[in-house]
Amino acid sequence: MKTINLLNKCNIKVLNSYKAILNTDYIFIPIKDEEKIVVKTKEKIIKGTLVYDDVEKIYSSISGIVLEVINLNNYKYLVIKNDYKELTHSTRARDLDTMNKDTFLSYIKSEKLKNILNNKINNLYINAIDNDPYIYNKYMYLKNNIKDIDKLSKYLKQNFNIDNIKIVIKNSYHDLLGEYKVDLKYIRVPDLYPIGQEDILSKYLIDNNDYLIDLEEIINVIYDAIKNKMIHETYITVNGNYVTNPAVVSVKKYSYLNNILGNFKLLGDDYNIILNNSLCGRVINPKNVIITNNINGIIINKTMEYKPSKCTKCGLCVNVCPMKINPLEKNKKCIQCGLCNFVCPSKIDIVDEVQR
Repeated sequence: MKTINLLNKCNIKVLNSYKAILNTDYIFIPIKDEEKIVVKTKEKIIKGTLVYDDVEKIYSSISGIVLEVINLNNYKYLVIKNDYKELTHSTRARDLDTMNKDTFLSYIKSEKLKNILNNKINNLYINAIDNDPYIYNKYMYLKNNIKDIDKLSKYLKQNFNIDNIKIVIKNSYHDLLGEYKVDLKYIRVPDLYPIGQEDILSKYLIDNNDYLIDLEEIINVIYDAIKNKMIHETYITVNGNYVTNPAVVSVKKYSYLNNILGNFKLLGDDYNIILNNSLCGRVINPKNVIITNNINGIIINKTMEYKPSKCTKCGLCVNVCPMKINPLEKNKKCIQCGLCNFVCPSKIDIVDEVQR
C-alpha cells in the first residue's frame, strides 16, 4: 500500500479551530425538476419543511419565505429567504437507556449499518479520518460530539454482539487522547495519505469479523435515534497556505459559498480556490457554488504557475498509486486521491485528463 506523509512534505499544520457561520440571508435548494417542488412562492415555511420531493428529499435548513427559482452557473435553485426565527417542528430527544434493540434499529436509516450490527463483531472501527490532509471535518465532529459518541458506543456494546469499538484517528489528533473523560478506545494510524479512504483503511485494519464504518454514519444515528432531529448544518474546512485564519466551520446546508468565504482573511489576491481535494480537486469560482453534502473542503492555495510537459514514462505515478493501477490508463479502481499528480515531474493533471 503506497502512502505519503503530506503533512511534512507540504508543511501542513494540524487544524484545531472551529466556528459556526449560520447567519445566511438566503439558501439555495438544487432543483432538477420544478414539478417536484412541494412549496409555493411566497409561502412561509419552518425549518425542516420538505421543499423538494425526489429520490433524495430536500428539507429547508432555515425558516423563512419561499422566493423563486433562479439559474446559477447553468443549474437551477429554489431560493428561500431567511427570517432568522429558526422556527421548527417540536421534537423530544429519546432516552437511549430505556430503548430496546429492535426500536433502536427501526430508527437507523442506513441499511449498511443495520446489516453490520446483525453480525458477530470482533472490532467495530469508526473512521474519523478525512480524505485530504487540509480537511479536518471528522476531527471536529468527533471533538464536538464525543460525549454522545461515547454514550452510543456503550449502548451498542451492551445490546449487540460487539467485542470492541474503536475510533480510528491520525497520530496528529493527539489532543483528543485524554482530553475528554470518556471510555472511548482509539486506534492511531500514521499521518499518511490517503489512509482515510475506506478501501485503504480496510486493508490496513480489517481482519475476520471486523467492520469499518464512517464517523458521519454514527453522527446520523445520534440525530435520528437519540436527538430525534434533522441535521440542518454541515461542516466544511476552509484551509490552505493562503488563509491566515483557517477553520472548520459549521454552516447551513445550501448556503452560498462566497458569503462564507467572506469570513476568512487571505494573504493577497494571487490564489486558487480548490474544491475538496488539494492534489486533484477542481479550481472553482465561489460565486458559482452552493454548499451541499458533496462539499467538505475549500483549499485556498497560492497560485502555482507551471506548464505541463510530455510524459517521460518515468513510472513514478504507477509506483505511488495506492490502488496498484496504472494511473495513465482509465480504471474504475481509481479513487482520485491525486498522488499521481503530486509526484509527476511533468506536472500533468493525470486525474483530470485520464481518470475523470
